Amino acid sequence: MSDKPLRADEIRSMSAEERLKLLNELRREIVRLYSQARAGTLTNVAKIRIVRKNIARILTVINEERKKTETKNINHGP
Repeated sequence: MSDKPLRADEIRSMSAEERLKLLNELRREIVRLYSQARAGTLTNVAKIRIVRKNIARILTVINEERKKTETKNINHGP
């Protein structure tokens, strides 16, 4: 994974499947980074923060889109 933060517009331009795939990859990476930190082999501790924030950004976009579709369903209901 990259060491740079993802931008929200980059995440929004992805498909839902791409977002979920990236989210799963980042979650695996954060587990790996935490285990490296516990073992003392992690050289770039700032990467943990970047990955955590990227996960949060993806989840935020997912929740925004979910709420947007829920609002449309409520407004255009039966």
